[in-house]
Amino acid sequence: MRPAAATALALVLATVALAGCTATEPVATPTPVVTTATPTPIPPSGDGILRIGTLVPLTGPSSSRGPVQVAAVEIAVRDIAAAGGVLGAPVEVIHRDVGDPATPKAEESFADLVSRGVDVVIGPSDPGLVLRIAPLAAESGVTMLVPGASTAAVGAADPADVLFRVTPPLTAQVAAVGRALVADGVESIALLTAEGEEGLALADALRTALEGADVDVVVPEPLTAATRASTLARELLEPEAGDGEEAAPRPIDSVIAATSADLAPITGAALEALVDAGLEAGGLWLLGDSLVDYAAVVNEGALEGAQGVRAGADVSDRFRTILRQSDPGIPSFGFAAEVYDAVILAALAAELAGDDGGPSIAASLRAAAADGVPCTSFGACLDVLAQDREPDYDGLSGLLTIDESGDVVDARLALFRYSAAGTPERDGVLGD
Repeated sequence: MRPAAATALALVLATVALAGCTATEPVATPTPVVTTATPTPIPPSGDGILRIGTLVPLTGPSSSRGPVQVAAVEIAVRDIAAAGGVLGAPVEVIHRDVGDPATPKAEESFADLVSRGVDVVIGPSDPGLVLRIAPLAAESGVTMLVPGASTAAVGAADPADVLFRVTPPLTAQVAAVGRALVADGVESIALLTAEGEEGLALADALRTALEGADVDVVVPEPLTAATRASTLARELLEPEAGDGEEAAPRPIDSVIAATSADLAPITGAALEALVDAGLEAGGLWLLGDSLVDYAAVVNEGALEGAQGVRAGADVSDRFRTILRQSDPGIPSFGFAAEVYDAVILAALAAELAGDDGGPSIAASLRAAAADGVPCTSFGACLDVLAQDREPDYDGLSGLLTIDESGDVVDARLALFRYSAAGTPERDGVLGD
């Protein structure tokens, strides 16, 4: 793939959802319909105080990710207080640990938050925990805003419209990559997936995004432990004509790999076989659990130049400083910007609804970052509201348009490029 595709991808990610942003359509393909920004009237259920709970890993295998999320929430709440609070009152915050996903700690913590009257819960980011907590949130009328948890299963787990993801899901990422490749002149794209509903959802997202474009979308059999890498490469790069008079399909120009963590050795072997068979490494794009270190799997130089994207905005030096002032021991900064933005979105939704209850916030979240006057802080958005105009909050993580499924689909994506050693290295943010 030529370097222009990296810039093109930044432009086309926003086309997955149109409200709240102004991106030029790079290819003549239909775009998904987003819901109207007008909030649905909901009977007030709040008590005048917006209470935000967090479900973050403070112990257990992912405990290094929790402190920065706590700090980001606290900073957002301080910024809201400096602007006068929500509906004229201070925001209350209660932090709770999800612990080890193999235990019921997350459910116990959520029950405790509900008993304390929270309206909104930030987290968890683990997709398995989200699937367990979402039904409880629907039952209790609590709105969830979660960073990460990008799987298709999470996107399908919210019939009550109480679950919102503040990072682009994997379906949005694969659609955006596909659009970028088409914009760069690619004529045939293969999508490598694992078995199961996730792979089917990704294939559907890619086909939908590219419907009407002059491009072949090839989805071979899902990768398994029995996949023969050399055979797969030959079938994709030297396709044979089918029965009858049909011409042979066009050889693959680019490959998007979005498999599973347990298939990393098989995925790496397939990618190396594709390069050995003649595909340029720059035509490889890796997403989700496929965006890993292959140094122990592939030969030196095999993946050099391959690219990948991952949801999660860069944390600016200024915000890092503020976070460390809040907690000097923060070990990592993942999802800090997204968590901060989630708090601001919830507060703005309460202002728009005139009510701090969870159902009111859920009904107004989309309107907080849709077609309105752009504003980049809670205070600035309050100024917009004071003028009887609709705000469009553009946060630390970028644009925050929320689609009909409750997903932010146009935030920034982190760009990675593979070294000769087979290791993904940060290469800025797409479009920069």
